[in-house]
Amino acid sequence: MLAKQAIEKGASPWTGTFWANVWLGLIALTVCGVRQEFSPVELWGPAAATGALFVAGQLLTYLAFQFGDVSLATPIFGTKVLMVAALQPLVSGKHLSARVWVAGVLATIGVILIQRSGQRSETLSRRQVWLTIGLTLGAAFCLSLFDLFLERWGPHDDSWAAWNHLAAVFAVAMLLSLGFLPKVDSPRRIRELKASRQLLGGTGLMAIQAMSMVYSLSRFGDAARINIVYSLRGLWGVLLAWALASWLNNAEAKLSRSVMLQRLGGAVLLTGALVLAATE
Repeated sequence: MLAKQAIEKGASPWTGTFWANVWLGLIALTVCGVRQEFSPVELWGPAAATGALFVAGQLLTYLAFQFGDVSLATPIFGTKVLMVAALQPLVSGKHLSARVWVAGVLATIGVILIQRSGQRSETLSRRQVWLTIGLTLGAAFCLSLFDLFLERWGPHDDSWAAWNHLAAVFAVAMLLSLGFLPKVDSPRRIRELKASRQLLGGTGLMAIQAMSMVYSLSRFGDAARINIVYSLRGLWGVLLAWALASWLNNAEAKLSRSVMLQRLGGAVLLTGALVLAATE
């Protein structure tokens, strides 16, 4: 929500992504630097591939938003839960139970119901619609593989070793993010827009939530169920936006009854998915 405020003030969305990746790299590298332990050389190849998938997913997401329609792309991105489940046997050799598959389907439908209420542009051509779908599915695919690569190569038996692996992953992501610099606002521009606090708070929170997610994947594995739990993020975002509508000056408090019922249905499905995944 803070990032959205900054964008509404005129900041480039690439600015938030760039700085969030910088924070991620600095956090992980600082932990390893203090301990003077880093990932073994033989794991730097997988770590580089994992970091590249992370940045590729971000790039495709923003291209989908830039050339397509946000209200079309966002619900489609909910298919990431199912992609992780489908790709897991190929990447890690794990086969999921029927209960986890059902939970993944429920979570996907719940995310789509919650996030499909935006007003879609009527001016989109058929080419733009298919371009949006293709870019969004590409982003979901890259980030699904990112999750599974973390599960595959992350050290699950040692918390500090997991940090070492993440340092290698996000060092690569931070370096690749330098390619975003032509689209990143300068500090002077951010001050002129009076968006410094929103960007600092938003990118800091983005880095913390991303680090929590990827540490869980690297340390504990179980990408399918972690993604089901993480899908609740969409519900929390909607509830917070609605509760803080006056402070954020948005239109969440003026949504129609049908939209709110649709979101309530999505919330019920997400809750059911969480219960199924957690009680197996």
